Amino acid sequence: MIVEEQISDHRIRTPAVTRGKVAIPRKCPRTSIGHLGLDSYSQADLIAEVLDHALHGSVTRQIVTVNAQIYVLADKSPRYRECLFTADYLCADGMPLVWACDRLGGLKIPRIAGVDLIEHLCRDGAADGLSVFLLGGRPNTANKTARNLSIRYPGLKIAGVSCPDWGFEKSEETLNPVLDQIAHAKPHILFAGLGAPKQELLIDEHIRPLNVPIAIGIGGSFEILSGSVERAPEWMQSRGLEWTFRLRQEPGRLWKRYLVGNAEFLWSVAKWRIQP
Repeated sequence: MIVEEQISDHRIRTPAVTRGKVAIPRKCPRTSIGHLGLDSYSQADLIAEVLDHALHGSVTRQIVTVNAQIYVLADKSPRYRECLFTADYLCADGMPLVWACDRLGGLKIPRIAGVDLIEHLCRDGAADGLSVFLLGGRPNTANKTARNLSIRYPGLKIAGVSCPDWGFEKSEETLNPVLDQIAHAKPHILFAGLGAPKQELLIDEHIRPLNVPIAIGIGGSFEILSGSVERAPEWMQSRGLEWTFRLRQEPGRLWKRYLVGNAEFLWSVAKWRIQP
């Protein structure tokens, strides 16, 4: 039973029973950091379980790769928080979340970044004819990513690519053709590079009814995989410094997200810790 509630430009689906506890037997503990619970799957275990469902499942499972920005957005917005509550997998995409779970939640979890999920799912699924649909990204980045993935992983099927105009989800006239394209393509996995919170809300409201087995919001991963943006070195990623690398690349666009957003994340976690 699903109860639909109209909020702003989106409906959020409130499950009568928590979806994750019913549809997915928990094979690993989940730790709560404030209002969000994060899974402790190893990357290998997550990839194996997700691929199995992608190739054989018949209902949509949503994966959210949670970073500091997503945590703060959920802290501010009940609508978005409820959307994340209904997601089937919540992974930590960012060292601040990993550290918070370790030091405050008492559970060590791995960092699983959206860009790495794309690579590993496509690599491991190619031999079984995995089909993927790439939605969003900056102009031409999804097409370049699709071409790069096809070359890198022979056997991978690109079911479709769509880079609709900004705000396409606000009108049925522009939204419906995109949904029709996805429905006709019947991909095993949808990668949505629309940014938070748009990508998670769109998956929850519009992609679930299409029964795409796996749907993942992957933020700006197409920019990296297409070669349009350079990714930080491994040593910076492991030390939680990837944001400084990205800030240096695009200071005008990213300063508020990282400088203000990181401070807001620390405050959000601090509020949770000091609450009685």
